[in-house]
Amino acid sequence: MPFLKPGWMKKAINLSNGVKKFVQYNRDLMTPAKLEHVKALHARFDLALRHRNKDETTALETELIKSCEGAVPHYKSSPVKENIEVIVVAIVVALGIRAYFLQPFKIPTASMQPTLNGITARAMPETEAFPNAVVQGIEYIVKGRNYVEMRVPQDWGSVRLVGIRQRTRAKFFTISDLVFMDGGNQERVLTGYVPTRQMWEDLWVGPKPQINRDNYVTLTSGVETLAVAVPAGPVVPAGTLMVRGFIDTGDQVLVNKMAYHFRRPTRGEVFVFSTAGITGITPPAGVDSQHYIKRLTALPWDELKLTQTETIVTSPSGQQANAILNINGTRAVEAGPNRVMSLQNGYQGYTMVNSPFVQGEQPLMLGSKQYMAMGDNSANSFDSRMWGPVPEENLVGPALFVYWPFLPHFGLIR
Repeated sequence: MPFLKPGWMKKAINLSNGVKKFVQYNRDLMTPAKLEHVKALHARFDLALRHRNKDETTALETELIKSCEGAVPHYKSSPVKENIEVIVVAIVVALGIRAYFLQPFKIPTASMQPTLNGITARAMPETEAFPNAVVQGIEYIVKGRNYVEMRVPQDWGSVRLVGIRQRTRAKFFTISDLVFMDGGNQERVLTGYVPTRQMWEDLWVGPKPQINRDNYVTLTSGVETLAVAVPAGPVVPAGTLMVRGFIDTGDQVLVNKMAYHFRRPTRGEVFVFSTAGITGITPPAGVDSQHYIKRLTALPWDELKLTQTETIVTSPSGQQANAILNINGTRAVEAGPNRVMSLQNGYQGYTMVNSPFVQGEQPLMLGSKQYMAMGDNSANSFDSRMWGPVPEENLVGPALFVYWPFLPHFGLIR
């Protein structure tokens, strides 16, 4: 047992393993003679170690290290180099885990609230001061809250807004640019750590340009990279405040990409899927598909039916009738849908819709390899009720864990 071995033996085992790695990494850099010399010393070292001969092992240790250092031109053992190798291996392993096992996913919208939070924002007037830097740092770590202010600098003079861009940094930080043109036809750019959707819809406090429907869809699409031209943008005086407020990042979750290779999807669980090939969903220009996160409410061959109640739900689109979710003739029994229907703790229930797929109280029968995806924030969710079932080949996996921010949903997803 490793923890019962004496210290000298643990050290010798580590050295032996290190020499094995050294030979594997540097074999092509050594002459045949030096390679054979290192291998012979290593064999003697391992033999002494197997016989627990401490004196011989200690005597060979220095000779073995020197033979390795002399076997490769300009080679010198370095803890820094070894640490870099460990980091590289760790990155490779992490990328493998992401590709085949666990994938991070950011909740972009409010369709799963209050189970999971999407990105939210609130504008703040100039009379409302931002917290100090220490408080901002704590709020960012705990809540994922970021404060943003974008103001035209005084030395720019009057400028005209000509474009809006979104980009990412390190595939994590979302950045928006307001692009201006000054009197000398020089481009000027204001940058803020905020997605364009929330900047445009929630945090914009300055003169707002008129944009067409296509540009609006692009700005609010949630894609990582976008650019929108503003042909008739307003002329903005120096010192004008354009954007101000705070933004709370959406919950960051880990998705188990392997689960559905070993088990069937479970009714009631939160899952992620691709929108590829779903004709009722039109992805933004230049994007083949997106990933959505919803609750899986019905399985292949299930009959789904919404039964209207007397409760009225107020949503951004107006007042809607509340409904009970019935699966195969009885009220849904799973914990997730029942929380939604409880009308407690922020849940507002399911809402009635009329669409090509769900017509009021008419039942919907799923076919083979079809799944129903519905948001917990039903009144504000674009889901299978509107665009139809999710094909089995689009399933990515169940959402497992909220790893950031720490408030309010850190932990397992249910």
